[in-house]
Amino acid sequence: MALATRLEKLGTETAFAVSQAAAEWGAKGNDIFPFHLGDLNIATSRNIVDAMNRAIVDGKTGYCPAAGIPQLREALANDVGARRGLNFSPANVVVQPGGKPVITKFIQAVMNPGDEVLYPNPGYPIYESQIEYFGGVAKAYRYLPSSTGFNIDLDQIKASITPKTTAIIYNDLQNPIGAEST
Repeated sequence: MALATRLEKLGTETAFAVSQAAAEWGAKGNDIFPFHLGDLNIATSRNIVDAMNRAIVDGKTGYCPAAGIPQLREALANDVGARRGLNFSPANVVVQPGGKPVITKFIQAVMNPGDEVLYPNPGYPIYESQIEYFGGVAKAYRYLPSSTGFNIDLDQIKASITPKTTAIIYNDLQNPIGAEST
């Protein structure tokens, strides 16, 4: 069976190969700074572990609503809203198992073949990969060093926007440089 040629457009998806190479390098006694998979490398908070255990004991082991558990969506809307001084409705919060499915669904929903999408670079390789996979034109924008860390190059973004631009991907906090936008 022959595979679809569009799979060749997934060339930026090398995170797990990099992770394996880093593990091998670390096994040889070298220092590793694991920025390659977005894993926080910290223990899950006790309150989350306790809530998960309660849910299992209470028999909540089946599928949840597609947008996520309503109580979790409400808690996230309240938390993010309080930290940013904004009001968010739980109806505008969707909980998904990981970033890649959400990014893929977003790109499929807003982009047609030939459309341009601006994305941050350095950044998450899935942006470029999925834009090109679905026939779009991936256009990177950069961050510039500043006295407080890094800032988005707004002049570059403005200059990159054309009639074919359908989306600008904005990620805050931006990996791998940890840039926070204000």
